[in-house]
Amino acid sequence: MAKYNLGCGPLPIHPQHYSVMINPDEWTLVDKYIDDPKIENWDATDLSQVADNSAEEIYSSHLLEHISHTRLREVLALWYRKLVGGGRLTVNVPDLVWACERLLKMENGQLVEGDFSEWTGERNIWEIFYGTHSHEGEYHGAGFTESFLRDLLEKVGFRNVVIKKEMEAHNMRCLIATAIK
Repeated sequence: MAKYNLGCGPLPIHPQHYSVMINPDEWTLVDKYIDDPKIENWDATDLSQVADNSAEEIYSSHLLEHISHTRLREVLALWYRKLVGGGRLTVNVPDLVWACERLLKMENGQLVEGDFSEWTGERNIWEIFYGTHSHEGEYHGAGFTESFLRDLLEKVGFRNVVIKKEMEAHNMRCLIATAIK
């Protein structure tokens, strides 16, 4: 059965993804903006190459925030449609509450060393909110809180939604949601 890593980014795949992609050879890597023969240049908001009810798993790490907030339900409904009954979706997105807390600390001069790791300084905190704008597709169109992400997934039809808050490879707190079709 098919498994897709949507918005996988450039190779090599970061080790953090192997907690989901336990057998990496079983996964099809997909990224619209990466030119590599090992990566499919498909649009994760279209997925016309994937038959409905054919995917066992869909994994998306740091992709959903790049999609306009006006299209989130539509895209999640598409991913839901591509999954088989009982199929699993895992998404990893920046935790907007965490970023807001750090922004307010920065505005009040209260940041402590290590609060951001690589996200130090004014320019980098804005990248959490807006993306780097370093190349096409590298901008953010949405932000997520735990309740907003849960609500989106449930309204599309996902069940058994579990959301964990974790510091991860981007050295920011993220929301990692798993849900079942």
